[in-house]
Amino acid sequence: MPPRILHVDLDAFFVEVCRQRHPELRGVDLLVVGGRRESRGVVQSASYGARAFGVRSGMPIAQAARLCPGATFFKGSFTHYREASRAVRAVLGRFSPIVAMASLDEGYLDFNGTEALHPVSLLPVAERLRREITAETGLDSSIGIGPNRMIAKLASDYAKPRGICEVRAGWEEGFVAGLALRALPGIGPRTGERLRQLGLTEVAQVQRLSEGALSRLVGDYARELKWRAHGHGTTALHAGRPARSVSRETTLSRDSTDPEELDGLLVRFAGLVGADLRESGLVARTVTLKLRHGDFHTVTRRRTLAHPTDLDPELLAPARELLRPAFEEARRRRQGVRLIGLAATNLAEAAPADLFEPPERTRLRELTSAVDRVRERFGFDAVAPARTLRRRRDPGAGPAGTEDE
Repeated sequence: MPPRILHVDLDAFFVEVCRQRHPELRGVDLLVVGGRRESRGVVQSASYGARAFGVRSGMPIAQAARLCPGATFFKGSFTHYREASRAVRAVLGRFSPIVAMASLDEGYLDFNGTEALHPVSLLPVAERLRREITAETGLDSSIGIGPNRMIAKLASDYAKPRGICEVRAGWEEGFVAGLALRALPGIGPRTGERLRQLGLTEVAQVQRLSEGALSRLVGDYARELKWRAHGHGTTALHAGRPARSVSRETTLSRDSTDPEELDGLLVRFAGLVGADLRESGLVARTVTLKLRHGDFHTVTRRRTLAHPTDLDPELLAPARELLRPAFEEARRRRQGVRLIGLAATNLAEAAPADLFEPPERTRLRELTSAVDRVRERFGFDAVAPARTLRRRRDPGAGPAGTEDE
């Protein structure tokens, strides 16, 4: 029997988590999550009421405010999102031994080999799963079922909100024929606009063209586009695959020309990234700094470490070294810094502590463990360097209204 994959997508996830955690938001129909109205970040999620005005995730908050002036803008908590995502993951794990989370709010389940249990359709399974997610987490979801990952994902998009759509093997080409090309994965705004200028806006148009004719229009991209337009996609799921990176970045409420302000943000980001690495049992070999200037010129600098680490100071030190020349470049260009980010990449599973490591590193590890225990109980900001605390308390210092993404 062909593969069967189920895709679960949580409806308006960030919005609904914020409503759960903040009762004053539960009656707000026009809700945009990502940052305050005056901030320069991007929309994480919008309620369905706000979406009717054209507000979409990834959109600049300023644009969302223009489209939906009556909306309430709110900055949520990544910790709350992660806790909600884990609760959903626990429910998914009861339905399939192979669960691959694509992000905090979506995951794939592999139902290969379940023909004896579900010989015809997975619709009853999907309905039961959707009910259990809602009962145990309070979150609504949409579910797509298909013979490959792309079709399952497109089916859940079609089913939104709070719906289920099954596309069985043999139905793929007909299902995607009615979609716009921009619905296919890999077709972003630029590619979509390029295809539109060539007169291609619907999947059915690509289906009717030969690969040779399509190649004369779009070049080497023709084979991949043709493959997807006929409903093909990957079927492999990799449960438990380590994250490729752990990162934090923020768009500042105003362009910064203050290196101390930027350094304070790096201190915070190193703590957040380090905590995520330790919780996931990972270490990083590479630290990456990202700066975006006021004119949107973006600078990315990397430093490979001598030894993999999950300790905050060992992540912060190379980030600071990278910041100095990167900030000088912005100063030479007479630009302030609009966005700053820190990422840990080149990840691997953490090994047991070295019995022969230097005593000062052992003390640092013990101190870090103690800080983690306090933060687990009282929240991340229960322990922080004094300089970062002063900045957050002083409305005249630091990037008011920033968004940790």
